[in-house]
Amino acid sequence: MSRLTYVALLLISGMAASPARAMTPDERREYLAKLQQILPDVPSFREWLQKTGELPPDFDALPRINALPEPLQFLNGRTVRTPRDWPARRAEIRQLFEKYDLGTFPPKPKLDRAVVLDETRGKGYLVRNVRLEFGPGSRGTLRVQVMIPDGKGPFPVLISPNLTGWAPSLLRRGYISCGYAGNDGMDDAAALAQLYPDYDFALLPRRAWAASLVLDYLETIPAADMQHVGMFGYSRDGKMAAIAAAMDDRIAAVIAGSTGVGGVLPWRLAGERGFGESIESTTRSFPTWFVPRLRFFAGREDRLPIDGNLLVALVAPRAALLEYGLNDEVSNSWGDEQSYYSALKVYKLLGQPNRLGILRVPGFHGANDQEACLDWLDIQFGRSTRVWNNQFLFPWDWDHWRTNSRESVDLKGYPKASGDLLAAAGGAITSTAEWERKAGEIRQSVEWMLGDEPPMMPPGAGRGGRGLPGRGGPGGRSPAVPGRGGAGRAGGNPGQTTPDLVNWVIQRGGTSFGWLEPQKSQTSSRSVSFGFNVRGDLYYPSGTPEGTRLPTVIWLHGYSYPLGYMWVYHNDLHPILALVRAGYAVLAYDQSGFGSRMAEIGPFYDRYPHWSQMGRMVEDARAAIDALQKDSLVDPERIYLFGYSMGGMVGLYTAALDSRVKGVVSICGFTPMRTDTADRGTGGIARYSQEHPLIPRLGFFIGHESQIPYDFPGLLATLAPRPALVVEPQLDRDATPADVESAVTQAKRVYALYDAAPKLSLEEPWDYNRLPNRTQDEIIQWMAANLH
Repeated sequence: MSRLTYVALLLISGMAASPARAMTPDERREYLAKLQQILPDVPSFREWLQKTGELPPDFDALPRINALPEPLQFLNGRTVRTPRDWPARRAEIRQLFEKYDLGTFPPKPKLDRAVVLDETRGKGYLVRNVRLEFGPGSRGTLRVQVMIPDGKGPFPVLISPNLTGWAPSLLRRGYISCGYAGNDGMDDAAALAQLYPDYDFALLPRRAWAASLVLDYLETIPAADMQHVGMFGYSRDGKMAAIAAAMDDRIAAVIAGSTGVGGVLPWRLAGERGFGESIESTTRSFPTWFVPRLRFFAGREDRLPIDGNLLVALVAPRAALLEYGLNDEVSNSWGDEQSYYSALKVYKLLGQPNRLGILRVPGFHGANDQEACLDWLDIQFGRSTRVWNNQFLFPWDWDHWRTNSRESVDLKGYPKASGDLLAAAGGAITSTAEWERKAGEIRQSVEWMLGDEPPMMPPGAGRGGRGLPGRGGPGGRSPAVPGRGGAGRAGGNPGQTTPDLVNWVIQRGGTSFGWLEPQKSQTSSRSVSFGFNVRGDLYYPSGTPEGTRLPTVIWLHGYSYPLGYMWVYHNDLHPILALVRAGYAVLAYDQSGFGSRMAEIGPFYDRYPHWSQMGRMVEDARAAIDALQKDSLVDPERIYLFGYSMGGMVGLYTAALDSRVKGVVSICGFTPMRTDTADRGTGGIARYSQEHPLIPRLGFFIGHESQIPYDFPGLLATLAPRPALVVEPQLDRDATPADVESAVTQAKRVYALYDAAPKLSLEEPWDYNRLPNRTQDEIIQWMAANLH
């Protein structure tokens, strides 16, 4: 299945998932009251609600699109088929951005005058400082600085939201540097709210709007080549630069540096489920950046009619470069690539696919390669004949895999499944012995779906075998130093090529990463290596007496591309520290394709065409158990799995196949596959085979979900009688909560055969897909009562 076919499935899903019944005003008020209970208070948002009386939107009236909104489809479902259709769709996208994200803009005023404040001649260039005057009574002012190279123009221009910008590099390469006071350090756009009180454009959009006045001024400079004007911004300024380029066609190229969400990175593909910045954290920490209305969509990103991919599409067919760091905690390599692929459809429609590019540089947020960006700009402005290489990290295509692997599935061999777990050919299952036979069949189906696991050499038999010794070795003990114990890693910096993510996060600490005191200082750790070249970290309470064997949890993270098992923009205590505080040792590691192991996924299916990424993750988890059972700190009879989102799914697969797992916590980990069809609005099972390359063989069952040979009710039931907790928030956009509840109810029937029905529990908080402190506390209380 190609990307195009997958997008078509998602569109059908979104259109089919719009309920006919609208939310009543009372229901919207009730929703708002509950939302305010679970989210931190934001005074400016509260005041806005009191002033306007606005209610959350009727979410049921908005299409449910869990992946990215389709740029080539109108909100009513009509398709953009030709370039002539695009201007109308573009206008609709802009209107939606103004409503839900940016606010309304006043008409651009005439530039009344440009007052030259001073001019200074440098060696080979001229510096001019100007004050622009505009608006009602010429009361609007904007400071601008231009640096013009000597020589015969016209020269291309790069605008920056600070006065100096990239002037040193630009002048050397024959560009005009044009900066204006449009950032946190010098913000002349702040006064625009009072100047235009009838318009509600937010802070970043105001700064973007001001760029149009800068362009008006540039048009008066003979040396400026107005056909080749670019704009650059980084981080929040990158968001602003992307908005400016989307709104003013005179910007011929934009370099959007590490914008994060609210820029070119889609809200849908980051957020709490991606262990990154979200609508909630952004509108709480920076409530003036976007319109207050955006906060209503915290956890309801699937109902938001716009997203970062559409912001990029608004720039088309003009040039756009998406720049970000490999382990950029503000950005997200996978999400940025998906934004690229989505917007590329518009660029192709308009005949300019080469005007859209990506630039991934080593390091964290702050990593930036000015010279490479200018190389790209030279190409776009016809000053270089080089060919740009996008260097994708995630070039997954299911059709390509199917062709190369020559895999196929004869669906005739997979009859529609019975909905009764206790049904069998010879009649109903009434004993544990009968169930164990069926559980064996379920495990065989799981093993087939996960693919052909390659051989693994035993410990000590060669490089890469299970249980490779790490620093301190399995069972070794390093000094109980606050935070990291004796794991002596080098600190990270934004230019490094091999970042030590864990040490970098811990060194930074602070509320954004959840690595909080006093628990940070009460936790020690050491490195553990295991499996096929996997390195993890074993955390434990500082001062644990020698010879103590602790109950141990393996922490399985979710879709956290930049930071692996760490998270950012979470004020909640990190689960590792919460579990250590409760007396557990915790093994954490980056799962294959994430964090320090992102590079594994690109070539994975060329190396292992008949295996799966999920299969590799399960292998890693089982190898972790191998290592833990030999560790002197670990009680080998009390090893548990604790997984969130994708990690919750990994935990269930692992526990189903490995009886050494003595208990499981799965948070937002699954929705039953056989009912995860297009009309549910989640994105369906295509998420695991087309969107993410987790389980390619599952792709053969798209449209035939009832024939999938196993499902999560059965997986849960194979755990019986071991304790298991399923946490399914009522607003989880990746699941159908009623189906999850049904799955637990079915599995409980099997647990009842063992007289163990209470050991399988379901928690359904009124919340969305995230892991706040209160949920963690409730989970740990359950663990204390049920894991022995």
